[in-house]
Parts: sequence; structure tokens; C-alpha cells
Amino acid sequence: MSSFLRPLAYRYRWIYDAVTAVSSLSVGGVEKLRGLGLEALQPHLQTGAAVLDLCCGSGEAAAPWLAAGFAVTGLDVSPRALQLAATRHPMLQRVEGLAEAPPLRSGSFSAIQLSVALHEFPRRERAMVLSSALRLLQPGGWLVLADLHPAGPWLRLPQQIFCELFETDTATAMLEDDLPSELQQLGFTSVKQELLAGQALQRITAMRPIQTEQP
Repeated sequence: MSSFLRPLAYRYRWIYDAVTAVSSLSVGGVEKLRGLGLEALQPHLQTGAAVLDLCCGSGEAAAPWLAAGFAVTGLDVSPRALQLAATRHPMLQRVEGLAEAPPLRSGSFSAIQLSVALHEFPRRERAMVLSSALRLLQPGGWLVLADLHPAGPWLRLPQQIFCELFETDTATAMLEDDLPSELQQLGFTSVKQELLAGQALQRITAMRPIQTEQP
């Protein structure tokens, strides 16, 4: 379930951009929000490495990676969003498909990011998305996700209002869950969670285990 404002925000770009701008103020603005994935993983990666932006939309969160010299593929289920991404970010390789079952080869990427997108999925599909990310990563590759987290006392009410106006019940469900534990159960290691923006946002990094050869 979602309010009538949610489809309007996706239909009219100025509403979506305005909501993004306001909601990003607590982390330092839109550019800071969209650069959270790159900021966390750039020290772990070689320039030019293959990066996948799952649920890339029109490519805004992929843009910092492109500017930093990475080979970025964006996957999204929306042809309209991918067409917009092609106009805004011509260097982005675009793939149409479901994040739950990406039409991509296993072990293809050094890094995968999910930027404020995972909360769109119900629990079962969310697990499928994260399992797909694990499959697509190279051994020793990194996942970074930035998404909602239960806010601290100062931002709790604004977060509740925001979710009521613009999000679905999948966002509320994710606020009840422990994502780091979920990642560990799926097989990720080196899981690290950072709480940002008055605890209203979490950035999590996790690694696909390095597979050692059997003697």
C-alpha cells in the first residue's frame, strides 16, 4: 500500500527531485547522498573496476562512479528510466531486468551498490535481490547499500511522516529488520553498518568471501 503522492512523485520529475533534495539534507545534500557508495568502497577497488548499480533508475547514483573512472553497469526494470539514464549518463552500460534475477553472468563485478532502493522490495524479494548480488560479485568483491534505518528521537517523526506520504509498507517492514544479520545469513562476510543522518539512514558494506582452492 502507498499514498497517492508516491505515483505522482515518480510521474512528475520535479516532485521526485524535490523530495530527494529535502530528504538528503541530513546527510549533506543530494550529491553527498548519491556518493555514499563510492565513498565507502573506493579504497577497496582499482580504478576501472566493474561496478553494478542495481535498481539504477535514471543513473544519478551511478554518476559518481563514472566520474571516478569505474566501468559501471546499471540495471533497472523500467525502460523509461533506462532511456533517461542513456540521455543523462551516456557512459553507463544499461541492462533491463529484475534485480531479483538479473540477466548477468555470475562473478562479473568487483562492486555492487544499492542506493536507497532495497526498501522497495518485500522481504522475500529483498532476500532474492541480496542473493543475486552475492552471485554477481567476484570472490572478494564488495556490496554497498544505503537505505532507511529507524531514526533517532530528533528525526523519528519526520521519518514516519515521510514514509506515510511517499513509501510503501515494504519500507516500514525493512525498518523492523536487521539487515546486517540478514546479509551474514546469506553468506556475506566483513559486514559493517554505519548509521547516518540522525540514524535515519544506514550504509552497509559487505564482502563476498574469497574462495580458496582445495588442496
